[in-house]
Amino acid sequence: MIAELAGLFRGDLAPMGAALVVNDHACGFELVADLTQHDRLSAILQRFSTIYQRPEPRAVASQWSKIYFSKLIVPTVAASLILNWRLPLDVYETGIVLDELGRPETFYLTGSGSATTPQTAEERLSFVTHTHIASVINAISHVSGLSHKVLWSNAGNVVENVIAYCERFAPTLSSVEQARVYLSTRRLANGEANPLFEPVRYFRSNGARIRKRRVCCIRYLMPCLEYCKTCPILKRDVR
Repeated sequence: MIAELAGLFRGDLAPMGAALVVNDHACGFELVADLTQHDRLSAILQRFSTIYQRPEPRAVASQWSKIYFSKLIVPTVAASLILNWRLPLDVYETGIVLDELGRPETFYLTGSGSATTPQTAEERLSFVTHTHIASVINAISHVSGLSHKVLWSNAGNVVENVIAYCERFAPTLSSVEQARVYLSTRRLANGEANPLFEPVRYFRSNGARIRKRRVCCIRYLMPCLEYCKTCPILKRDVR
């Protein structure tokens, strides 16, 4: 784990922080930019697909992306919101190690990062979204045929979970409120659509607060998987 983040990821949260380490050249890894080359990523998704009975390529890619995004987004966004800490995530410099089934396990960074004082949530999160996630999404979509919309929704679902946790952990931080507003913003500062716009929606049912994704992750296309608990579509048999 990166020393500067150790205070944030303690106890049950330690495995989240452990997914990020500073590259000491003691462990073999490959660069994210190399992993996302077509043939390499295709082979990884094929290996990962062996987990499932009757794998469907787009659903396999969606499931793999959720693991990737969780491993990367949870510690990096939490560090940004709580500690005002920015980590180096350039895909041409960031290393990654997979487990035996092709699942992302550890990211190797060129340094431990630095304190930052971003003025907007877009600026705050750009080191994750623009510098890293965008190119990974492009690669996964190209290899699998899975839409960018689903992939950005997968990423946004994780980001929203982190924000929700931070709201409980440090509800008075302006950075957390800023990030929540960002998820409700349709357009970025340059006028382009915000790919993280409203990834989940909340509503009340029988007095309970219900969380639902806005875009389905399509995991249900594989018969061995049920609808997830936040699925936005009706739970009917559509296989």
